[in-house]
Amino acid sequence: MQITNNTLGQSTANNNAMKVFQEPDTDSRLIKVVDGSTNVTPNLMHDHTRFEYVCPTANSQAVAFNTPIKTEDRGLHWIVIDNSNNTVSKVFTFSPDYVFLDDLANTTNTYTMNPTKKLVWFCTWTANKMYLRLASESTN
Repeated sequence: MQITNNTLGQSTANNNAMKVFQEPDTDSRLIKVVDGSTNVTPNLMHDHTRFEYVCPTANSQAVAFNTPIKTEDRGLHWIVIDNSNNTVSKVFTFSPDYVFLDDLANTTNTYTMNPTKKLVWFCTWTANKMYLRLASESTN
């Protein structure tokens, strides 16, 4: 196939481009938990998944984050805890499989979400651990 694109200087089609479209694309998915679950197991599906926990209004029940499932080694993921619509604090405890690189002194892996705040991490699954870095959009 011959393609001419003077702007990009491209003269041929990309031979690596996807040609079969029967399989669903599992990349770049948003999975949102909005039911106030107190025991959460993030399903990161594969690469580039954004997992978001939205705190219900006036709900202060503690939440346990378990080891994520369906992770892809060294894939980039986002984990978001959104307490922005809530007027009360909420406690989140993460399993030992989570390593918070910006908070290594936090040996209990516990975070208290302040009312009207949001915590956002970008992370990767490597060697059976989820390594997280705080993202600039965090407000807690």
